[in-house]
Amino acid sequence: MKEKLLSLKKYRELFNISPICTVDVLFFNKDMTKIILFKRNNEPLRGVYFSTGGRLFKNERFLDGAVRQCMREIGVRIVKNKLIWGGVQEELHPNSIFDGVSYHAIAISYGYIVDENKLKPKMDDQHSEYKWFLVKDKRIHPYMKMRIMGVLKNHEKKF
Repeated sequence: MKEKLLSLKKYRELFNISPICTVDVLFFNKDMTKIILFKRNNEPLRGVYFSTGGRLFKNERFLDGAVRQCMREIGVRIVKNKLIWGGVQEELHPNSIFDGVSYHAIAISYGYIVDENKLKPKMDDQHSEYKWFLVKDKRIHPYMKMRIMGVLKNHEKKF
């Protein structure tokens, strides 16, 4: 699917009138005890370690959006039939990349298992660094904790 980029003006208009539908991918190590998170450069949550993800395009399937976002944001190619459903979550922040505009997203999340020694993400301009965390690390943002719990719960159902 060809990327449907919006001008900043149109993107701001969209932020002003509607929630944004996003798709995020959380990368876990093989035993699902660790997660890799990426330090955000932009609001909301500038400086916070968070998952990769972004806006779902019109007529784009959730799984296709997840694959596209991983390649676009961190240069990692994933296989969509290996994604683990994490759930849907509402995300609200008082600020966004636009001054005076709050952030409201409907976030669709998935998990993906990788070899932590082989994963070599390439940072885009939205992230400054990455780091592995234990999934139970108390420093992880509450929205991330909820997504982690969703993926872990759904992964257990496979067995």
